[in-house]
Amino acid sequence: MVQLRQATARLRLFLAEIRSREEQLDNTIRQFRTQLNRLPRQAMYGRITLDIVLSSMAEIQERLNYAQATRQHLLAIKQKATDELSALELTQKVEEAKEALKDLKSKSDGAASVDDGVVAEMRRLEEFIAEYSKQAERAITSSFQEGEL
Repeated sequence: MVQLRQATARLRLFLAEIRSREEQLDNTIRQFRTQLNRLPRQAMYGRITLDIVLSSMAEIQERLNYAQATRQHLLAIKQKATDELSALELTQKVEEAKEALKDLKSKSDGAASVDDGVVAEMRRLEEFIAEYSKQAERAITSSFQEGEL
């Protein structure tokens, strides 16, 4: 359980880093687009020669393309990390439900009669465990099938 929490915490920090980097890239992309839009005016009004403007635009376009490609790669990494975090959170919920069920069963084993509320809670926990175990299995299996892990 501790390892699950640590892995979840690491992924959350990683996703925060990704969001920060994504914001930086968005600002950089916006800046490059603004520069590309403004440069032609420099040539139109004779402040810079046409050759310099064309050269500058080519350089900015190259940087823009690189920033956009980097952003796409970052978004792919973000999606994989988000999927992994979801799978870990599901697994963690299942483990917590198993612990709660184990506690209820140990308390009810020694009792002469079990309260209907306790029985209902045990049934609910068992259903929860079954359902979310399947979801976690699908999430983890899809990661393996994609060759990610």
